[in-house]
Amino acid sequence: MQFTVDLQPEEYRRAMLWHQFASTPGKRMNGWAAWAILVAAPLTVVVLLAFAPDGLSFWFWPVAILALLYSAYSTLAVRYQIGRQAARLLQTNPALARTHYHLYAAGVQLTGGEEGDEAASLFLPWKEIERVAEFRESFLFFVTDESILIVPKRTLTDETAFRRLLQKAGKTRR
Repeated sequence: MQFTVDLQPEEYRRAMLWHQFASTPGKRMNGWAAWAILVAAPLTVVVLLAFAPDGLSFWFWPVAILALLYSAYSTLAVRYQIGRQAARLLQTNPALARTHYHLYAAGVQLTGGEEGDEAASLFLPWKEIERVAEFRESFLFFVTDESILIVPKRTLTDETAFRRLLQKAGKTRR
């Protein structure tokens, strides 16, 4: 089976956000905690100021400000950085604009660039792909914890055959 992935910045952004914040239980818990702190810190300050202004110690303010800054950075700033990186994706690395995937029983052959250009090629045996995750709009191939391949479903001509090939390779986990 072969197909060409012309990765769009929005697809890259969604995959990277998922990878950054939800690909493992620890990352999910960290993301939930950061959102909770981002909401709870200002709410706690308002409640304490309204109901117990004299009960606040000197150390409350630095701790509240640090918690708020951490949660703002880990939820908002990182998401913004990933969005900017996705927007510049095709400009900085045009080889990602068109990557040719050839799936075999032994593994995945990736070739970057246009047909006539000198293309970089990489072969990944199935045993080097740790897992494959399926989402509503794409498949993610995890080569390592830090390295993923993004396969948008819109690029597949036969999604059923693609799933069968993944099943034969032993990579069908959600």
